[in-house]
Amino acid sequence: MTREKPIRFAAVGAGRVFQRYHLPCVDARDDVELVGLVDADADRAASVAAGRPGVWTGTDVARLIREARPDALSVCTPNDAHAAPVLAALDAGIPVLCEKPLAATVDEARRMAEHPAAAELLAVNMPFRCHSLTAPFAEAAGKGAQRVEVSFVTPGNRVWRACTPWYGDARRAGGGALLDLGPHAIDLLMTVFGHPDVEACTVNAEGVEEQAELQLSFQGLPATIRIDRAARRMETAVTVTTADGAHVLDLRRNELRLADGTVRQGADRPELAAISAFFDAVTGAATGAAGAAGDGPAAGGAAGTSGADAAGAGATGVTGAGAVGAREALAVQLVVDEAYRRARGAAPAVT
Repeated sequence: MTREKPIRFAAVGAGRVFQRYHLPCVDARDDVELVGLVDADADRAASVAAGRPGVWTGTDVARLIREARPDALSVCTPNDAHAAPVLAALDAGIPVLCEKPLAATVDEARRMAEHPAAAELLAVNMPFRCHSLTAPFAEAAGKGAQRVEVSFVTPGNRVWRACTPWYGDARRAGGGALLDLGPHAIDLLMTVFGHPDVEACTVNAEGVEEQAELQLSFQGLPATIRIDRAARRMETAVTVTTADGAHVLDLRRNELRLADGTVRQGADRPELAAISAFFDAVTGAATGAAGAAGDGPAAGGAAGTSGADAAGAGATGVTGAGAVGAREALAVQLVVDEAYRRARGAAPAVT
């Protein structure tokens, strides 16, 4: 049921990610109202909220929850500061959208995902699953897939570093390009093909790498993910080779190019899809970002494992509109963690 009044929305972290992604999504909707903003820098929170009467700002999450009384919360802090505000929101029964990765460490990610309220109230911002072209891409990719290649190339290291210097701090970030950008690609592949085995991984540095190459196997289907966070160009594309030819989901150009020459254009602002799906679920909107994709998250992967199984079919709560849930985000982070183990030459983790 759609609310008669806008939901009261607050955020923890007023930096680039909040300003570029979460706030525009709020401003584009009539059913969501910003009522509170917390940041470690009180002046930055106040500056971002300037011109928005009645928005509570400060540095204390407990006070934010108590005084702003939000109906929903976003957490846009550095990776090592995800857990505390997420757990505070869950303790208070507030739906919360956390930026990816779930946490800087697997232990913290487990603690968040295992909270009793996480299954219903915790979502993670990984928009590729909610992309309007994911379902048709999965349908094409499921017909005799032979090989998968992902290219995730960006000059982000130079573009973002001034705004997010903590990216270069291994303790705060928890890793480098693989943990930063890898979850996007891994979640998309898991949505389409199911759960993978990690075959090999290489990174260009210990602690905070800027390049990584990951080899996965989806029940025998080989997949390669190449990530470069210090490039001089931008490309985000998934290519699936089949007997019919190559199908390319070009996320940078927001188009799907099928082997038969057909080109499909995606919906506007696909980078906001998961945030929109979260708000759709919380507000009770009749249609959400996942609905815009046709059938929601893709199912029936080429490897024979349902993407819906991997993505949490029949999801409810804040993931009901197609957003990534805590359990799925943890599964992605475990793949990343295993990849780092392989890069270090360690034996595979015992599961």
